[in-house]
Amino acid sequence: MTEWVIRSPPGAGGSVDQVEIRRRRLSDLPECVRVLREVHEADRYPDRWPEDPQAWLLPDADSWIAVTDGRILGHVSLVDRDDALWVSRLLVRPGTRGQQIGELLLEAARTRGTLMLDVIEHSEHAIRLYERTGWTLIDTRPANWIMADGTRPVEHIYTSN
Repeated sequence: MTEWVIRSPPGAGGSVDQVEIRRRRLSDLPECVRVLREVHEADRYPDRWPEDPQAWLLPDADSWIAVTDGRILGHVSLVDRDDALWVSRLLVRPGTRGQQIGELLLEAARTRGTLMLDVIEHSEHAIRLYERTGWTLIDTRPANWIMADGTRPVEHIYTSN
């Protein structure tokens, strides 16, 4: 994917009027970790703070960031898993939510073709984002991992078709 600049449509809400979606560079990782910290503190995502947050952000993955005025607002990676391309590590800086950053990152990711993603059922804001942007729920099942509190979450599986 080439780098592109997207202007948020009038009346989209928030104060961001120009967002650049571009490939993430290794030099972006320290600020991406700061965004991850803000998301973790606001939403407990990820459920456990990673021992190596830069590695958790998949430095070798096909990843993009949303940037405005030199500030990273969001992040998304795509990973090959189970013979499909999966959305992973979608983050939006808490103070910039409601400004279509998640939508723009998903739009950029979808240029790669049909995608899959999973989300745990208590992530209601993320689920609303996926359904509002045309993702289709194809499965609901217990996750194959345990949360920090010892419970096994239920995850929803979506496709971009």
